[in-house]
Amino acid sequence: MSEKQIIYIAAEHIKPHPENPRKDLGDLTELSESIKKNGILQNLTVIPVDGEPGEYMTIIGHRRYAAGILAGVAEFPCQIAENLTPREQMSIMLEENMQRNDLTIWEQANGFQMMLDLGETEESIAEKTGFSKTTVRHRLNIAKLNQKVLREKEKDECFQLSLKDLYALEQVEDIKTRNRILKEASSSRDLVWKAKSAADEEKREKVAAEIIAMLKAAGIEPAPDQYEKDMYSGKWETLETYSLEKAAPKRIAKKKLAGGGYYKSYREVRVVKKKDKSKEPVSEYERQRKEREKDAKAIKAIAKEMAAQRESFIRNVLSGKIEPLKDTEKVMAGLWKAVVYANGCVGKMSLAKFFAETKKSWYDLSDEDKKKAMEELEKTSTLHQLMICAHVSTSDLVYTDYNNHYNENTGKAVTAITEALNEYGFSYPDDEQNKVMEGSHEFYVKEEKRK
Repeated sequence: MSEKQIIYIAAEHIKPHPENPRKDLGDLTELSESIKKNGILQNLTVIPVDGEPGEYMTIIGHRRYAAGILAGVAEFPCQIAENLTPREQMSIMLEENMQRNDLTIWEQANGFQMMLDLGETEESIAEKTGFSKTTVRHRLNIAKLNQKVLREKEKDECFQLSLKDLYALEQVEDIKTRNRILKEASSSRDLVWKAKSAADEEKREKVAAEIIAMLKAAGIEPAPDQYEKDMYSGKWETLETYSLEKAAPKRIAKKKLAGGGYYKSYREVRVVKKKDKSKEPVSEYERQRKEREKDAKAIKAIAKEMAAQRESFIRNVLSGKIEPLKDTEKVMAGLWKAVVYANGCVGKMSLAKFFAETKKSWYDLSDEDKKKAMEELEKTSTLHQLMICAHVSTSDLVYTDYNNHYNENTGKAVTAITEALNEYGFSYPDDEQNKVMEGSHEFYVKEEKRK
């Protein structure tokens, strides 16, 4: 690249470079007014147009040129750069544009990707643009997203998409899942929660894959399809349960699992075996009773998963992974309503137990663990304590009576805490869970049947 001294070129002999990566130059009004008062304070960099003597294209200064045209500038101070290959021209334009602070997320991401495609590395892009390597890496991850959907969300003022939200998507390894979340998310908070849930699910899937591989190596095959249909019927016994929230075990107790088959659920892999039951005929009353028991167990299992999801979300709120709200009045009212509907009577120990993160009872904890839990509770805000109180009050509520009728007070309490957490972006991933909460699930005995 050779450079010459600054010369003035008539406006009609200059045109924008057709490959300029920045297609939207933004609002030029303020810059145009400044040029009217002060003139062009910084020269353009242009290149000769092949085969058209005296004609030039801008490679640096596209906004200044466009604003100058609006201001009625007749000629522009220019520095002519010659002997640039198309690749060098693009590289120069990208470097100039990437240093601007008014670029959109989409423009930055695609600009960095174009530089990478031209042969740059993350390190060289960082060096040429002044951004950190971490920022460059973040932007390149954004460039992998569905750009059409990204631009739509970016322009949606109600969505309020931020870089922090997009960084949350990076927790999800699968790009198809990232794009699905981006498309389906109804708000910024909804996107963050869905991304966190998907990332957690990916981790569980990896643990499940390890456990299932060990089970197969031990000769354990999948449980029959029938198990999923009547797992709550009492016809099956569980030989072993492996949590997907923890690391896979180092070994499998093969003898203990003899005759069993494995089944993967949302948070665990269990090995089950059909019970050896008598084939004596069962009365209609007994059949109906067992059917109700099966449905009640299914509702209880779904409710348990709902409570686990709420707990996981609350822990994210307390840890700062979920952005705090500016106005919390509605949330506090909803949380208090949940406590009231649940007839919650929660003591200090029950609240502190939340910070112990163990299934042990408070009395089984060591003195050191009790002290740490109490210290955590003391430095927790009133809002967050109320959130824990609402969770503790609702997590073990019973959704049905003896005849499997929907418990309306439980429904009101769980709906109240769910709607309060909705303000932060929380939602249940499965509509079946909403049906359990609302009382519309098929496992409940319907009102007309009660009569």
